[in-house]
Amino acid sequence: MSRVRTNLGVAPDMSEPMTIVMLSHLASPVGPTGAEHSLALLADGLHRRGHRVGVVHPGPWGLEEWLYQRGVETAEIRTRTHWTVQADRQGAVATAARRLRYSLPDPERSRLATAIAEYRPDVVHVNCLPHLAGAAAAAEQGVPVVWHLREILPPGPRRRWWARKLQRYASRIVAVSEAVASWVREEGLGDRVQVVHNGVDTGQARSVEASRKALGLPPADCIVGLLGQLLPHKGPREFVRAGRLALEKEVDARFIMAGKGPSHFIERVRKDIESHPSSARFHLLPPQPTGAALTAACDVVCLASTSHDPLPRTVLEAMAAGKPVAAFRSGGTPEMVVQGETGLLVEIGDVKALARALVTLAGNPKLRERMGAAAMIRAREQFSLTAHVHRMETVLRSTAGS
Repeated sequence: MSRVRTNLGVAPDMSEPMTIVMLSHLASPVGPTGAEHSLALLADGLHRRGHRVGVVHPGPWGLEEWLYQRGVETAEIRTRTHWTVQADRQGAVATAARRLRYSLPDPERSRLATAIAEYRPDVVHVNCLPHLAGAAAAAEQGVPVVWHLREILPPGPRRRWWARKLQRYASRIVAVSEAVASWVREEGLGDRVQVVHNGVDTGQARSVEASRKALGLPPADCIVGLLGQLLPHKGPREFVRAGRLALEKEVDARFIMAGKGPSHFIERVRKDIESHPSSARFHLLPPQPTGAALTAACDVVCLASTSHDPLPRTVLEAMAAGKPVAAFRSGGTPEMVVQGETGLLVEIGDVKALARALVTLAGNPKLRERMGAAAMIRAREQFSLTAHVHRMETVLRSTAGS
């Protein structure tokens, strides 16, 4: 294999451990996404249940060292991943360049096929649509493929094209939400798809005071946070607009954003903030090593995705930390947030309605406390990481034995 890292550590004995190859794509050049974090957590959980797990990724990866320290094997093989599932639109020149590059022979594809063969896996797990080459290589070797979908594709030729690839290569399809599963079913693959929601660690608790002190935030103000990568489709500009409207209602709140993103886009967001008299109430923080301190520092977590977000980890992490969520009713978010009980949902793109939700939550500490407590209970009962790993283990084992 190419650049394999192994640190087997100590794992519990099991009567029938599996060998599982997990293929990750690199969704963003600015850092690991929620989908990649979900893969890493699953890989670690499967390893701890006694399985041999090897994670193959197509380039330098921010989660490689974390997995290595946890005892999970990793390998870097720079296979080209498919580019037609990106949420943010690409210009004509960039699109043409990507199309040309993907059409050329890929010298790493044979190395990927060799790596899979060397593992002699019982099953291959493909994380997200882009790693088409890996799904094809596994299927061509007769290895069953579990294709883990974290994308929502709109109707049209592109979706039909991907459905044909799923039909050809996927032994089983796992959708992270009903919102994802719905388009797969509409394309005639309902007999292969199963919904398994992502899991979140519900055992960690962080001090609000310590987190705010570390981030340089006031200890007493109501803090509303938009967390995660700062990309156009994640809605940071919509968040700024909603925050301004909320401040016009004299709500006593501050609004924070923290995450990696393209420098030109972050600069545009910065100019949005600085162009208004309320700029002192907005904090554009530097990226943090983890999101835990950011989530702990917030009283309310906001999700302003303007595209249909399949099952955003930001919401799961907010729930696990006991924070109410104000969000656009996007993708799989309504499967996590119970309207009026654990948060407030408004129609996607309705910035004024989002502002009203922020005013409601920021102005009512008792409501925030009640919703946050309900969110934490829901996270423990419906979205625990332990339950997620167990469900995925069951899917992988049944697929390996089919």
